[in-house]
Amino acid sequence: MELQKLFKAQRVLDEHIVNTQGLKDVPLNNMILALIVELGEMSNEWQGFKHWKVNKQSKPGLRGEIADVLSFLLAIGNMVHHRKGLESICIFEKESIERNQYCIYDSITDQIIALISDFTDLWNYGEIDEGYSVVMTRFAVLTEMLGFTWDEIEAAYFEKNSENHRRQNTGY
Repeated sequence: MELQKLFKAQRVLDEHIVNTQGLKDVPLNNMILALIVELGEMSNEWQGFKHWKVNKQSKPGLRGEIADVLSFLLAIGNMVHHRKGLESICIFEKESIERNQYCIYDSITDQIIALISDFTDLWNYGEIDEGYSVVMTRFAVLTEMLGFTWDEIEAAYFEKNSENHRRQNTGY
């Protein structure tokens, strides 16, 4: 996994958005709210929490929504200048996940709630930089629980990144 490549691609996209939209900067709280919204959209595509539904099959858009979540995680990471040590996270290796048991819940629903809670707590206590690697690890575990490999998520991310550049170029 080459996280630096992902951080760089996201930084280029974010700079494109800032320039295209004529912004001076983007508030961190906007990005955190956007991340939480994307986690909600991802959850809606997954549908596993919908106990009232008979047919709870994940929709085809789940992969793209996971890519959107990753985009905001990377953007926030760039904003808080946190890249130290992230290259060493071996996201989909069992040994890494076993070493990070505190990042794993038994259900996908609990994993999503924990991810939202983590970011809310980190924002409230001003500790986003300190807890960022935990959040990234929790996200990695979540994507595996949803049945995706890192290669699939990385491919989805770059597809979505290209789409987002096109959107900016066409007045999205």
